[in-house]
Amino acid sequence: MVEHIRKIRVITSFFVVVGLSGATHMATAQSPASDLESQFAFELLLDVDSQLDAGHTSIAPVTGGTFSGPRMRGTVHDGGADWITQVSGHSSLDVRITLETDDGAIIYMTYKGMVVPGDSGLYWRVTPSFTTSSEEYDWLNHRVFVGKSKQVEGKVAYDIFEIL
Repeated sequence: MVEHIRKIRVITSFFVVVGLSGATHMATAQSPASDLESQFAFELLLDVDSQLDAGHTSIAPVTGGTFSGPRMRGTVHDGGADWITQVSGHSSLDVRITLETDDGAIIYMTYKGMVVPGDSGLYWRVTPSFTTSSEEYDWLNHRVFVGKSKQVEGKVAYDIFEIL
């Protein structure tokens, strides 16, 4: 009986040591399983009116614009807006706009994002999502996108990328 208990302790100790060494190895592994790949989807150029002051949140009406890329192009309808909230040193963006492609499809685009001042300029990134009933552009409903701001005179501008 004592010998049996001793064997159980040895086996248990072995599995604890093996388990802990594996956990330590897993916890310190810092390489990704794969690379994150993207492809350019389109350029978005927005016309934005003067911001309306609502306290910690400003509202910037979107009055139009254009978008163009390899798979789609068109115009931005008047009537959208960007709700910009000041949060602990950065601006939080909440934008809702309507796109119309050159072939007449309607696409609802919304994006959240942030603008953070830094030593090398503004970190300005967005995460768009899309809703459309168009079969031609249905792929937008089922993909993840990110956007990066860029400087275009008189516009709010982004390059939008599809994450593959």
